[in-house]
Amino acid sequence: MPAKRITGPRILLALIVIALAVAVYVATRVAPVEVEAGSVTRGPMTVTVDDLAETRVRDLYTVSAPVGGELLRVPLKPGARVVAGVTVLARIKPPEPAPLDARTVAQIEGNIATLEAQADAADAQTEAARTAVTLSGRQFTRLTTLYGRGFVARAALDEAEAARDRANAGLRSARRAAEAAHEAVRAARAGLIPPQAGGAGRGIVDVRAPVSGFLLSVPQESARVVLAGTPIAAVGDATQIELVTDLLSADAVEVQPGAAVSVEDWGGARPLVGRVRLVEPYGFLKVSALGVEEQRVNVVIDLLDPPSVWARLGHGFRATVRITVWSANDRVRVPVGALFRKGDQWQVFRISSDRRVDAVTVKVGHMNADWAEILAGLNPGDRVVLHPGDKVADGTRIAVRK
Repeated sequence: MPAKRITGPRILLALIVIALAVAVYVATRVAPVEVEAGSVTRGPMTVTVDDLAETRVRDLYTVSAPVGGELLRVPLKPGARVVAGVTVLARIKPPEPAPLDARTVAQIEGNIATLEAQADAADAQTEAARTAVTLSGRQFTRLTTLYGRGFVARAALDEAEAARDRANAGLRSARRAAEAAHEAVRAARAGLIPPQAGGAGRGIVDVRAPVSGFLLSVPQESARVVLAGTPIAAVGDATQIELVTDLLSADAVEVQPGAAVSVEDWGGARPLVGRVRLVEPYGFLKVSALGVEEQRVNVVIDLLDPPSVWARLGHGFRATVRITVWSANDRVRVPVGALFRKGDQWQVFRISSDRRVDAVTVKVGHMNADWAEILAGLNPGDRVVLHPGDKVADGTRIAVRK
């Protein structure tokens, strides 16, 4: 029986059918989604509170002017070593008299005239008291002679003696009053001393260092007039440095005194080791750079490295501190980039052996910037999708990006 010949139209039809089938397959085939993968592992975990900190001298002394006057130019420069009670930080001399307006001059001159009149009156009282002393002395002398001859009674002699003593006391009082009146005139005339009259005041005050250490800052080196209480220098021991950071109050309650601290970005080759010494019990309001009001709490940190390691640090330097609030040596952990929220639960996409993903609900414990502690849902060795996008869902075929 002769074989059937395949004619041209049949071949063409077959080719069309095959092409359509290939096109439908390509059109309906879902390409695998490329993803990054990570692994669930066991290892140490540490949770820290990170923030910027500032160095400060532990015992900083701000020296202020004890009196008002002209502050002479400060001879010392920041960084100079000072000795308690010996090093002179600054010298203050009495100020020059202030200029006087016409009204003040007239008032002072009128006051001077009044005081001069009172001084003249006091001089007259002194002359009267002196005359009374002379008279009482003569009277007492006469009665003494008469008493010796028996012509006057003892009572008259005693009365004359008392009058003489009263007159002497009155003279002394009148003299003191006259001296006071003349000193008052002198004091009033001092009010007319003009500025730069060449009369130097008395008593230049030397301000000495209260503690031994270093001169940290001088607000202004040039000579100027200062009031009592004006800051003129800051002194402290630069080898006694601590750090202070202001944490959000919600973070500060997690920090315990004695917590380990890593001090980074301070300028050295390696992080410094620190320890929390104090969490201050008093919070304060601080406005952030974005204008948000925040309750902050100061946390004070001691450096445990020897001073030779951080010798170049000074007062007011900045660094980053990482304060440990929880740590463990062996925990099941997953990269935080694998976690996502579904409702009120954490989930991950676990990669199965057939290159598909399964959505798995996990129970998460502690979490830091890199790892999340897994309490249930995953086992060490599981592989998970990192940073899954909206194309990844339960059962999606994936291709792990190399």
